[in-house]
Amino acid sequence: MDDEPRLTRSFKTLFESKGYCVQTASNGFDAIELFKEQPSKVVISDIQMEKMNGIQLMHELNQIDPCIQIIFLTGYSSIQNAAEALKQKNAFEYLSKPVKNMDTLYSITKQAQQKYDIEKDLLRQKKENIKGFTIFKNIFDSMEAIVYVADMQTYDLVYANKKFLKTFNDSHPVPEGQKCWQVIAKNQTGPCLHCTNSRLVQKNGEPGEPYEWEFFNTTSNHWYSIVDKAIEWYDKRIVRLETALDITEKKENETLFRNFEKAIDTSKKLESISTLAGGVAHDFNNSLSMVIGNINLAQLSCNDSETQKYLLHAEKGIMQAKGISSKLISFAKGGAPVKVKVNIESLIQKIIKEHLKDEKINHRIACEPIPADFYADANQLKNAFENIIVNAIESIEDNGHIDVAVSYRESSLKNPQILISITDTGCGISKEHLDMIFNPYFTTKPMGNKKSTGLGLSIAWSIIVRHGGLIHVESSPGQGTTVHISLPVFKQNGSDNMTGTEDLIEEKKTQPLSGKTPVKVLVMDDDELILDVISQLLTRLGYETFATSNGNQAADICRAAKEKGENIQLALLDFEIHNGPGGFPTMEQLKKIDPDIQGLLITGHSVNMNIQEYKKYGFSNMIEKPFSIKQLNQKIKAISVNTQN
Repeated sequence: MDDEPRLTRSFKTLFESKGYCVQTASNGFDAIELFKEQPSKVVISDIQMEKMNGIQLMHELNQIDPCIQIIFLTGYSSIQNAAEALKQKNAFEYLSKPVKNMDTLYSITKQAQQKYDIEKDLLRQKKENIKGFTIFKNIFDSMEAIVYVADMQTYDLVYANKKFLKTFNDSHPVPEGQKCWQVIAKNQTGPCLHCTNSRLVQKNGEPGEPYEWEFFNTTSNHWYSIVDKAIEWYDKRIVRLETALDITEKKENETLFRNFEKAIDTSKKLESISTLAGGVAHDFNNSLSMVIGNINLAQLSCNDSETQKYLLHAEKGIMQAKGISSKLISFAKGGAPVKVKVNIESLIQKIIKEHLKDEKINHRIACEPIPADFYADANQLKNAFENIIVNAIESIEDNGHIDVAVSYRESSLKNPQILISITDTGCGISKEHLDMIFNPYFTTKPMGNKKSTGLGLSIAWSIIVRHGGLIHVESSPGQGTTVHISLPVFKQNGSDNMTGTEDLIEEKKTQPLSGKTPVKVLVMDDDELILDVISQLLTRLGYETFATSNGNQAADICRAAKEKGENIQLALLDFEIHNGPGGFPTMEQLKKIDPDIQGLLITGHSVNMNIQEYKKYGFSNMIEKPFSIKQLNQKIKAISVNTQN
């Protein structure tokens, strides 16, 4: 294209002689129309022309075909413009007018054609790559994983799928030129320290093996499982393709599973300890029974007031020791709850009111409505909550507060749950102590301190577990403590439909044991010393006593007495006998021999499930070791028996 017709005609003739197809135009507008009708690979154009100069024409043709190659023919005054166009890679070459060597122009034209073919092929390939990437883009956008592509040299975000945009950019497109570390990380001033770029390429610069890792992102506050891979992008750049799958729930489940395993280990350990505690408490109560029995015998034999005072103090000391053994029994395995309808909020309110009346501690109870009736052992739960709340109070040095939250949760997979959280602003518990807080006699308070028994949380754990619940503690030093409790809400049927303790041990207002002849009482215990002391106490109370150490002998004595017509009216049977049938089977056997015989069960661990069902086996009442002569006499008198033979 040139505005000198003579020049364009000469060029047309010369190039056609070399086999080229040539079109000519005298201005830019005509050239554009011709180019649209019959595109060319190379355009030779003057720069200085009226209406539209060569630089303007070049830009217009580039809009039509970005691969077009422009060769400028320019006079001296426009050389600078041509050189600038070449520098910007918008022009292929320039020659000065007049062209002195046509072979040079032919050669440059041939090179321009070749470059056009190369660029056209690259453009076609790029379009095919983009078309192929569109398919993958649709796949990436449908994935629940985060997918993005970043330039490994500049860190520019090249591509980000919908999940990425939703997570890190509120579903807005990422601005052009945005760096990956600016979007993904918080308060970053440069590439991330954990950037994997250096791991993804080989020494020769070629893409290497994928790299897998896990990371917690502080922007989204989620855990991700990440796979990074260096790949060649469709424009030949080496980029990092990152795929990140959200594994937050998995991580939380792993934490829960670890806590669950820890809870199982703790439970197994505590079950072993609780079995030991139950056995120790039983033996301890037996020993206390012998001591208090002999104290009572001494009281009956002694008339000295000073000695009586000491004996009374000794008796009170035995009863205090019984309180300690009762705590061990509460912790021991096998203490099944005796369930009644319980109002959790009222129960907790009562405990807090009782223990905070003289304390400078604020409290708040937030209780959601509980639509279902809740059945539990009120006394046991009171004991558990009391131990937890007292611990919370004692952990607060000066002013502080205790918050209690109670909520109700339905579940399609299990029974509804009542969730209770008790939070204090106390001193907190160190990590190394958290795993030991449920161990019996573990305490961080000085031993012998009035506050310290070391059994409170052990008993709470045992009670909650026996109710089918869970207990979990969260705490940090100086940050306070939260005790989380979940209790299942069972329907009122089966083993859960049980009456309260007030119905289990009825004090029957009926005719006491009396008559002209002494009431015959059979006593069974496999401990010789206990058997002897109970027999002596009964004798002192005016009863005719028959002593035996096992169930088979008891049946023989009862049978012999009935054959003589001298029926035994009352049987005092120990629950656990090591050398023969225990209290339950023995009582059943005695009832077969004499249906009118009454039974008083003696036990060293009254919270056992089977013991609480003593009436099913024919017993009228029960008494816990150790007991005083007064308590024994009251129990016997409360039993109505048929004293007639």
